Amino acid sequence: MLPPRTLTLVPLLMTIFGAGCESVASVPGALTSTPKSPWSDAAAGVHDARLATLCTDAWEYRMASDPVGAMLLGDPRYLGRLPDNSQSGSGANIARIGEFMRRAEAIPTFELADKDRTTLRFLYDAWKLELDEHALGIDVASWNIDPRGGPQLDFLTLAEDQPTVTTAEREALLERWEAMAVFVDRARANLRRGLSAGRVTSRNAATEVIAQIDGLLATPCEKSPLVIAAGGGGTWTARPDGETLGEVAKRTRTAESALEAANAAAEREPKAGTTWIFVPAADDSLSPIERGRFAHAVRNVVRKDVYPAMRRYRECIHDEVLPRARADDRPGVSHVAGGGAYYRLCIRRHTSLDLVPREIHEIGLAEVAKIRAEIGELGQKVFGTPDVAEIQRRLRTDPALHFTTAAQIEATARATLARAEAAVPGAFGIQPKALCTVVPIPLHEAPFTTVAYYREPAADGSRPGRYYVNTYEPTTRPRYEAEVLAFHEAVPGHHTQIAIAQELGALPLMRRHSGSTAFVEGWALYTERLCDELGLYSSDVDRLGILSFDAWRACRLVVDTGLHSLGWSRAQAIDYMKQNTLLAENNIANEVDRYIAWPGQALAYKLGQREILNLRAEAQATLGGNFRLADFHDRVLENGAVSLAALREAVERWIARGGTGRAGT
Repeated sequence: MLPPRTLTLVPLLMTIFGAGCESVASVPGALTSTPKSPWSDAAAGVHDARLATLCTDAWEYRMASDPVGAMLLGDPRYLGRLPDNSQSGSGANIARIGEFMRRAEAIPTFELADKDRTTLRFLYDAWKLELDEHALGIDVASWNIDPRGGPQLDFLTLAEDQPTVTTAEREALLERWEAMAVFVDRARANLRRGLSAGRVTSRNAATEVIAQIDGLLATPCEKSPLVIAAGGGGTWTARPDGETLGEVAKRTRTAESALEAANAAAEREPKAGTTWIFVPAADDSLSPIERGRFAHAVRNVVRKDVYPAMRRYRECIHDEVLPRARADDRPGVSHVAGGGAYYRLCIRRHTSLDLVPREIHEIGLAEVAKIRAEIGELGQKVFGTPDVAEIQRRLRTDPALHFTTAAQIEATARATLARAEAAVPGAFGIQPKALCTVVPIPLHEAPFTTVAYYREPAADGSRPGRYYVNTYEPTTRPRYEAEVLAFHEAVPGHHTQIAIAQELGALPLMRRHSGSTAFVEGWALYTERLCDELGLYSSDVDRLGILSFDAWRACRLVVDTGLHSLGWSRAQAIDYMKQNTLLAENNIANEVDRYIAWPGQALAYKLGQREILNLRAEAQATLGGNFRLADFHDRVLENGAVSLAALREAVERWIARGGTGRAGT
């Protein structure tokens, strides 16, 4: 899974401009002059001059309007900014997208080569989705909150990636942190605007976000990732009343002179409360006084501005949103004014297909029935019974089939990734250069999120791809799903596909760093069974993990449409997934809450996988002995995350040429 990003206004690898993408005109910390762009290849591979200019302008706008996303890609120009999440900023953004659309419509498609035509269509379709959503008047940012994303989580995650090596970078961090309170207050204003329009989030989402904010505020700001990010490896320690600086030095094994220098910039503490001392790291590249000034400045911003803004945000959700939130018996967007039309747009956005909810629901029911039969067949082999309920009971309750420690989960993820990296290259011609690492999901996020997710590498190679695995409550984490999870999120799933896309130097940057959810998630789901073909699963029990995950994604077609179109309750969705997957029950509840908060996204996996499997079957049937699996994979991956329709056109052209050459898009 790729996580939602409410601070990254362009959801990388989903759509070009995410819902709520904003202008930067009024962002605190905005630069008065824009440094030179580090991107010389924004229009790489584009032949038409008009389209090349459009690609370059669109990319530069994306970097400026999505400063967090720009940082994650390695663009250092906007490190002091946050997105403008104001209503006026949203209007300015829509105006800019409209301008891009008019320029795109002025380029005659018949004059373009196939590759340029695909790029133009790629841009146009994404922009049209944003304009169509704006025309609905649904204003999602004003009512939909999500415990898997939002300032209460995203600020803390941002802290681990914000650079602080140079003086300019440290100044930028302080500017960005100073902008956080404004961002949160605007989010609060947006929620009130939604309430005035009669639109409100689900009760469970509001309750979980309140719990997350409570956890944040219960943490002394000195122990917050926001303050730790400024410490250069140093730490904060509470200083009991009466303890001398010399005693602190002795206790922390730090020179008293270093402590004195590092805390020279400390403000006078309030009479009530804990006194905190900053303890610089012995190997810090900065002097104690330089580090101390920075650390105390950041701590003061978090204590005086960010935490109070979070309290105001929490009060708004608790006192104003929660009493009017959609109850668990009507959690779907069909219960929001205009929600039916919005859900159909979400289906288009995430699947790139024009399907109606009932049609998707029926596809899901058929897929679930097929996979249940496979579970019964393999269960007979593993447990001596074809009864799905009994197979579920054994998998969910046998302690031997679950982890006991977080370290075991992390070690299994690393070992599985290493095995895949060694074996998978034989099935691919194109290989990614970027590495992939395993990272535990931070504790502030783990109780509320799914089993794992992936974050892409930095485009400049400064940061590898990261497979985040949930190690929270390890005894609830099944061993039989660990291998399939790693294959999906890392290699040959998300990391392989996304890293390859980023490294396609003959494509414009907009295509390398964004695209169709159905392609991205469909590919990752496709690789789960591919790894069985490649002999990568350790046992039949691990193969039950394949069927569990496939049933999970098939259930999504039923549950997502049930929730958002057919009037299902939260309990009904949870019960359906309990009956038809092998997932642990705590994961099922988190998953259903994710579908409620993120309409349509869960449909992308199974629909994308089905299309890739169909194309592979067509290629094998037509090409016969000329079919090579590595060639097929290269043809699928060589054009970035295009829509499913564009993927079909490309692969069918390759098939028509007898399986030779590139797909040519």
